[in-house]
Amino acid sequence: MNTRSLFRVCNKLIGPSIACTPCRHVGTYKTVKRPDPSTLKMPAPGTAPKLMEIIKEKIRLKGPLSVAEYMHIVITNPTEGYYMKKETIGESGDFITSPEISQLFGEIVGIWFYAETQKMGMGPGRPLQIVELGPGKGTLMSDVLRVLHRLGYKPKDLSIHLVEISDTMQTVQAHQLCASHKGCDVDSPHYCEGETTSGIKVYWYYDLKKVPCNFSWYIAHEFFDVLPIHKFEKTEEGWRELLIDIDENEKLYYRISAKETNNVNNLIRPPLDGGDRTELEVSARGLGIARQLAQRVDGYGGLALIADYGHSGEKGDTFRAFHKHKVVNPLETPGASDLTADVDFSQLRVAASMTPGDENYALVVGPVTQRDFLRRTQAEARLKVLIDHAKSDEQKETLQAAYEMLIDPEKMGERFKFMAFYPSAMAAILEKYPPIGFSNLEKETK
Repeated sequence: MNTRSLFRVCNKLIGPSIACTPCRHVGTYKTVKRPDPSTLKMPAPGTAPKLMEIIKEKIRLKGPLSVAEYMHIVITNPTEGYYMKKETIGESGDFITSPEISQLFGEIVGIWFYAETQKMGMGPGRPLQIVELGPGKGTLMSDVLRVLHRLGYKPKDLSIHLVEISDTMQTVQAHQLCASHKGCDVDSPHYCEGETTSGIKVYWYYDLKKVPCNFSWYIAHEFFDVLPIHKFEKTEEGWRELLIDIDENEKLYYRISAKETNNVNNLIRPPLDGGDRTELEVSARGLGIARQLAQRVDGYGGLALIADYGHSGEKGDTFRAFHKHKVVNPLETPGASDLTADVDFSQLRVAASMTPGDENYALVVGPVTQRDFLRRTQAEARLKVLIDHAKSDEQKETLQAAYEMLIDPEKMGERFKFMAFYPSAMAAILEKYPPIGFSNLEKETK
């Protein structure tokens, strides 16, 4: 069955729904009882030190910070971190994501996973883990689950595994996806668990490493762009790292390291430093997670789909901040803005791709633009179904406008890219049946 026919069948199936420590004491020792972790509480809002003061104190104590250290503090500080204290997505937040714009996006993602899994001889009736990294408000997962229900997947065969560091966002996701949820004890690999109204188990983790290794679909939508990056510049003396320091006016500013830092020696290696590039951004965390995904897909089966705004190695300075949907200075008011950098997909490819002599690495396809991916996966056919069943002209216009935003080159169509990881054993299969959404439109629709 060719791609057009497969997606047409999926459209019909889905339907039109819109939807004790010792311490020294006067020559002797006494026992000090350790606190019970379950009884510890975070400082009340407004009583914890401000992020700017925390950052400045760290610089005074140990010297300038790398951009990655700065981002890590701003993003993950338990009380003042950007993702820890507020809901950040939507019109009232600082940015909006594709799943929040249109249900069509999540539905197409669900159909893509379903269609590519058929090439593996897998489908409804077989156990399936769905793993999402950085699940946002849970909207994308909700749309994917609706598709799978229509395609014949039973709740007993599915489990949802969400990698989320923010307790605030975890609560939002639980309200979106679950009929009930509860926290887990500190010895559990997951920190929270729940269940959907249909009986699908949902688990939350702080780290991908804790997620069970089984046949899985991995989704990373707007996840890699928020991972801390190191910034480097090429000088006459060689590569140097861009650091963050305090000036005479007690303001944060960028400066170049006088000598090579450990990060220069550890991260700038061929082929990342190839060509005539003079600026480079590298996320060590991002490269590590890409490799984890590749090893999991190749070793245990499944697929990984990465969707993010990014480039293929041609850009060097993309670090910025968003506040109320506007670009602002990332060194001002830390914790109040979303810090982000374009994903360098060429680096993810290097981290994940199988090379001669290596084992447990994946076949990597892409990146392709969001515009191309959606068009090649018959998103317009799905849009027509939704419009045909819309209840009003206003709803039809909203659906059309949302789709245009997703594919418009001047909006999200060109800036956002898709990349996928397949098991290396699928090389011959993909040669015969090219990856949907990644091979050219003419071949896919024959």
